[in-house]
Amino acid sequence: MLGTAAASAVGDLSGINIVDVRDLVDKSGNTVEVISEKIQQGIQAITEGKPTVICCDYGMSRSNAIATGILTRLEQISFDNALHRVQEATGEAQIKLDPLNAVREALGLLRHKIDNDNSEYQSILITGGHGFIGTALRTSLSNNNEFRVIAPNREQIDISTGSTKLDLIVNEENIDCIVHLANPRIYTSNVAMGQSITMLRNVIDVCLSKNINLIYLSSWEIYSGYAGVILANESTPAHPKGPYGETKYLAEVLIDHFRLNGGLKCTILRSSPVYGIGSDKPKFIYNFLDKARKNQLIKTHRYKNGNPALDLLHIDDLVSAIIATLNSNFIGNLNLGTGIITSTFQIAEMIRDWIDSSSPLEQILINSYTASISMNFNLAQSHLDWQPVISFEKGLSQLLSDSDGGENEY
Repeated sequence: MLGTAAASAVGDLSGINIVDVRDLVDKSGNTVEVISEKIQQGIQAITEGKPTVICCDYGMSRSNAIATGILTRLEQISFDNALHRVQEATGEAQIKLDPLNAVREALGLLRHKIDNDNSEYQSILITGGHGFIGTALRTSLSNNNEFRVIAPNREQIDISTGSTKLDLIVNEENIDCIVHLANPRIYTSNVAMGQSITMLRNVIDVCLSKNINLIYLSSWEIYSGYAGVILANESTPAHPKGPYGETKYLAEVLIDHFRLNGGLKCTILRSSPVYGIGSDKPKFIYNFLDKARKNQLIKTHRYKNGNPALDLLHIDDLVSAIIATLNSNFIGNLNLGTGIITSTFQIAEMIRDWIDSSSPLEQILINSYTASISMNFNLAQSHLDWQPVISFEKGLSQLLSDSDGGENEY
């Protein structure tokens, strides 16, 4: 008795009641009175036994939002249940949140998150909660009575296809903050750039709709276009190089836009490269280890301006920084790292010597310049009372010990 469609797909069908919602806007601004009128038109027609189709330009957002309101009132079910049914029936994942919120408001159901410092715990939703960083964060938060953690997997919610399902989960679980870690599976390509920005935009939509905080994990790669050794703080101008660094830069621009124009409450954490047990990155560490175990030649790069060097941050230190952010009221940008860089040549030497390998080392000359970026964490120390506690030497020794089953200590 109830359906939705694009107006061009319906035409003049005898015996079908059409509720035309093209005079609504598919963004904020629709009044309660107009929305209520559309819902009532549909309810009246269905009550009179007339098959009813709700039409907008494309049959995506306005029509499905009004249909959700009709179902909610007509069948006396929850709004979320009605929305689930509409999505299942139409297959439409990209219903915009502004029309949905207008319908919620017309039904008297629109709720914004109210800051409550007296709550027993914070409810945290993690996107990308089953990746390397997400798993470590989820595990740590789950062992902390101050937090309740929701971490849907990609099959449960794909934020690249729209914000509606995320909005439903946030509403159902009464989420206080989203920690956005999710990336496309292959995240260093031009295609991934668009996917990443789409995912972030959908997360931002939900945060604004529900008035909740966002923690976004950015990267040292926003500085990767520099040449030479740079100690980067929060005032260092971004200078990205390559699709991944450019993606993170564009993500920060998008966040800044909504901070300024939408009131988005977001903390950006710019992390140096993260390593630890359970990850296969940075890849070169494991390549060096494999060669050293086989006593084979280990090759490292040397650029025009010297050996590439990285400020490597242990996963436990990154997790502690995210938790410190959750426990703070800080909104802004923070750089995270150790402030110490180690060259890839030094790392190759350490691995070779620690496992008593006879692998020779060779450097390949690269006809280009490299950026060796260390992250100044002074602002994080000031605002979060955070600093890294695991040196690279200690972290690498843990990796080597784990790689041989704990048989040796390094």
